[in-house]
Amino acid sequence: MNALSFLPAGYRRLCAWGFCAWLLAGLLSLPTQAEPLALREHHRWTMADDDGPNQVGALAQTGDGYLWLGSDSGLLRFDGFNFTVYQTADGQPLGTVASLLAVGDGLWVGLRAGGARLIQGQTARSFPAGQGLPGGALYGLARDRDGAIWAAAHEGLARFDGQRWTAIGAAEGFDSSSARAVFVDRDGTVWAAGSHRLYQRAAGAQRFTEVDGAIDWASQIAQAADGSIWIAERYVNRLHRVVPGPLPRLQTQTMDAPINGLLFDHAGGLWTSTPGNGLRRYRHAQMPLDLASAERVTRREGLSADYLWPLLEDRDGSLWAGSNAGLDRFRLRELSPAPLPAGTLNAALAVATDGALWAASNNRGLMRLDDGELQRWPIAEPVTALLADRAAGVWVGGLHGIWHATPAGVELQARLPEQAGPDTSVRAMALAADGSLWVSLNGLGLFVLREHRWQALAGVSELHSQVMPVSASSDGQGRLWFGYRDNLLVSRQGDALRRWGAADGLRIGHVTAQLHRQGESWFGGQHGLARFDGERFQTLALPANGQFDNIYALLPGHDGDLWAHGKGGILQLPAAEVARALAEPGYRLRYRSVSLDGSLANDPYRVLPLPTGVVGADGRLWFSTSAGVSLLDPARQPAATPLPAVVIDKVLVDGASEPLSAALQLPADSRRIVIDYTALHLHAPQSLSFRYRLQGYDRDWNEAGRQRRATYTGLPAGDYRFEVQVFDQGGGQPAAPTMLAFSVAPAFYLRPLFYLPLAAALLLGLGWLHRRVVRRDRQRLQLQLQAQQGERERIARELHDTLLQSLQGLMLRFQAAADTLAADHPARTRLERALDRADEVMHEGRERVQQLRQPAASGLGLAAELSQFVQGLDEPGLDLAVQVSGDERSLQAPVQDAAYRIAVEAVGNAMRHGAAQRITVTLSYGARRLRLRIEDDGQGIALPYASAAGRPQRWGIRGMHERAAQIGASLEVQPLTDGGTRVELQLAAALSYTRPTRQPWRRWFARRRARDDA
Repeated sequence: MNALSFLPAGYRRLCAWGFCAWLLAGLLSLPTQAEPLALREHHRWTMADDDGPNQVGALAQTGDGYLWLGSDSGLLRFDGFNFTVYQTADGQPLGTVASLLAVGDGLWVGLRAGGARLIQGQTARSFPAGQGLPGGALYGLARDRDGAIWAAAHEGLARFDGQRWTAIGAAEGFDSSSARAVFVDRDGTVWAAGSHRLYQRAAGAQRFTEVDGAIDWASQIAQAADGSIWIAERYVNRLHRVVPGPLPRLQTQTMDAPINGLLFDHAGGLWTSTPGNGLRRYRHAQMPLDLASAERVTRREGLSADYLWPLLEDRDGSLWAGSNAGLDRFRLRELSPAPLPAGTLNAALAVATDGALWAASNNRGLMRLDDGELQRWPIAEPVTALLADRAAGVWVGGLHGIWHATPAGVELQARLPEQAGPDTSVRAMALAADGSLWVSLNGLGLFVLREHRWQALAGVSELHSQVMPVSASSDGQGRLWFGYRDNLLVSRQGDALRRWGAADGLRIGHVTAQLHRQGESWFGGQHGLARFDGERFQTLALPANGQFDNIYALLPGHDGDLWAHGKGGILQLPAAEVARALAEPGYRLRYRSVSLDGSLANDPYRVLPLPTGVVGADGRLWFSTSAGVSLLDPARQPAATPLPAVVIDKVLVDGASEPLSAALQLPADSRRIVIDYTALHLHAPQSLSFRYRLQGYDRDWNEAGRQRRATYTGLPAGDYRFEVQVFDQGGGQPAAPTMLAFSVAPAFYLRPLFYLPLAAALLLGLGWLHRRVVRRDRQRLQLQLQAQQGERERIARELHDTLLQSLQGLMLRFQAAADTLAADHPARTRLERALDRADEVMHEGRERVQQLRQPAASGLGLAAELSQFVQGLDEPGLDLAVQVSGDERSLQAPVQDAAYRIAVEAVGNAMRHGAAQRITVTLSYGARRLRLRIEDDGQGIALPYASAAGRPQRWGIRGMHERAAQIGASLEVQPLTDGGTRVELQLAAALSYTRPTRQPWRRWFARRRARDDA
């Protein structure tokens, strides 16, 4: 039976609320060092959960920030994200690690099998047992003021002065055969635990003295904040404290469990790890310890295992514990749980004008928290929206209607409109200056509630996705703002309505969050944030890492800071950073991200209750998160610290690791280059984001987010510089980019020494190929010309044997007939004249036959033939000239004949059809080509007749093209712009001339003439 069950129900509730208020006040008034363990965020790494470590028996943090873990499988290095196994230079297993000691960036490693190693960067120094270093498991290591290293081993105690080990024995006052632990306190005193006794050696002393009191197997020696020395025992439930004095002695307390690890944190609390009973924390480290008040964490509360060994507090204040199943970390939460009933999830929040916090969810009704006092009212659930009014109350919206709540109680104002279905919920609400309530109903649209009556408003868009607003607010000027999906924002003032979109600079997708303060407005949405200056929107340039997607709450912060809450968590944007990002395009805004449990709560079956974040009059922020309702006090935020530089961890080329050096040379056939980098931030590694670029390959920075690897494939040969920079979502000042320069060697066939013989071989090959092509063309032309000559000879034979012989026979008959006539007969005279003409025809025919058999048989060159042809023309008023350039060369007979016939045809056309008064024939003997050009000033040929087809039913132009094609030449016939016609024949020199190749000393002059011709 409950202890208060005998009281009336009203008194029981009053007592319960009084107890809650007392408890809340007590929690909020506790000093910093008294913060309970429950306020620490816990994370674990195990082989089962995160491919983490196993059997962690030693912990240390080196000066560079790395966390080192000693385990049964060897030595591991942890950067907050990845565990890296330490590899020895010889590739041999390191063995089980029993103890670790960080000295600057160096690390001393004590092995269970005996011996020690000193790891400094890429080098390691080995110290096997013997020569002063006792054998057996090395349980502990410590460093004194002089820099000497002390080692507690199974077979004794030893000291290393930097050169050699010296065994410490009875001569130095340590008369135990085994050393279980060693420790150097803040005064420089060396404490050593033997098998059953504790020894001390003050700074500067040469001998140890024994402390009064017996101990068993000492597992850990530690120093409290008051300077006292504490010793834990591993197998016996006892804890010892050294009582100072002229004759120090041990004060002993019996514990409820043995202790493996002992640690005093910076807040004065005492942590103990047990073999099988989990982790304990005592908030007041004073002996005797209050065992009943100890905070306990076991596997039931999420600990990796109940069997724990080492404890370590890193330089950021996080506590680490190693267990037989993994690694655990505890750090103070930035968000404090609100004193609301357990299980309050998916809550809508509002802060009334009196400073009270209101919260309503789908499982805890309506609640009001004011100065530690909690009030609750049953209400039809679920509630999906809250809105503070201008008094001390709030408006409440849910599936079953609209309520108005004040500290005195809750009153139903109206059921949802009759159009609402059973699943219709309130998406957003805004209060107008006249007191009317504007309500967005899911799937229906926008409604106004006045005097308990609903009025439906016309839609502002024809798109189905923009039926109703998803956010609403009112600004200081009395305007109402409604945000819709797909980048639509609507403002209303009186009867005036205006739509805002991409044309006005708004580019944030769904408009889901709004904030109006001091004359400026901010809007958040699906794709970031935008500021409204009264006329246009300016999108805030944000890192493209997904943190600023889907913003559902915007809150004002101290000194103009901006707080955003969305699926990426809780984000703080400093006012100076926002102003700079708005003024400088391309500037990468620095911001601060609160711990991961600040992400939005999610109910897949319900509309997300809004708002998810509110600010109180005292500046404290309340958020509805995945961990429930949480409180964030900006005044208690830790100062941002400078970030460490990025460390290039390793470079893999096609799977093989390359040694890091100042001038890294990669082989020519490198196909896949992987660069692993990291930055040491063990307190919140998930808050780091990286960007990188490869100068010589990337055009801009690549936003990598939390990824710690860059991969490049198929890089061409050249010099590169890899740059990587880290940014902290905690707002820390980023360090300068870390750079790695490397070169990819060119393939042998791309090296300069390979180019010269290759180029020479290529030129020789091209020359040989050119000669082959020219020889082939010449042979083909010769065969063609031989065929043509054979055809000409056949035609000549036919003409001689048929036409000329027949004509000769006819002439003889006519001559015989003429001889029979009298000399004075009129017919005889006519016959003789005809016979004379026939003789001329016979003579001309024989010349033609001769020319068919032997072209250019006259022995004249083309220039002489053309000159003779021109001189034979007797045309009054015609200016006809022949011009020759270059050294005259003998031509192939078919070439000369074709060129001559083309020239004669062109001149004839100019005279007969063009009515030309001036004709110029130009013959150019070039080193590369033979060129024949005929130009006149006549009427000019019609453009359609200048083609190879010529004029229909005419054969002049067509015959010219056919003759040119027969010898492999090009012929161009075109009208001139000023009147007249140009006919130009061109043929390669190799196919034109019969003269042998010139001597080398004449080739130079030929090339000069060729350039002049061109």
